Amino acid sequence: MVRLLSGVDFDRYCQRLYIVGDTDVISLDQIGMLESRRDDEKEEYFVGRVPRSRGVGQPWLTTPISVLQCFGQVARLMYQHLPDAVLCNGPGNCVVVCVVATIVRVLGVKRIPIIYVESFARVNTLSLSGKIVYMLADRFIVQWPDILQQYPQAEYVPNLV
Repeated sequence: MVRLLSGVDFDRYCQRLYIVGDTDVISLDQIGMLESRRDDEKEEYFVGRVPRSRGVGQPWLTTPISVLQCFGQVARLMYQHLPDAVLCNGPGNCVVVCVVATIVRVLGVKRIPIIYVESFARVNTLSLSGKIVYMLADRFIVQWPDILQQYPQAEYVPNLV
């Protein structure tokens, strides 16, 4: 995701909200490196840390509780910052972000376009997150052409991330 964002014009998109899992130290480091390339000292971004919607090895029976905890934190962050767009990929937390953005849209608060980039590792089928977000996304990007046969609304962009 950071590679995808490396081409973003920070002067044009001057306020950025990053939502990361509370245990995701690697993404925090990558965000810091990405943001450090700015020339000025003014920080115009916010990192919101949220609980994971489902932990690795977590029993499915307890998943609804953790999803609701994640949902509450994401909803609070989205309400506070009301982003102009959502760009996401990968794990379960992105599904929660997309659901909250869709609710904001349905309630008429703000239309937040959702752009989802499916993992490069998904060659023939979508991830579970991708299958859910496919119905919500305004733009759904895949990196392998075979997926287009099953998901014709997707856009094929090779070697994006």
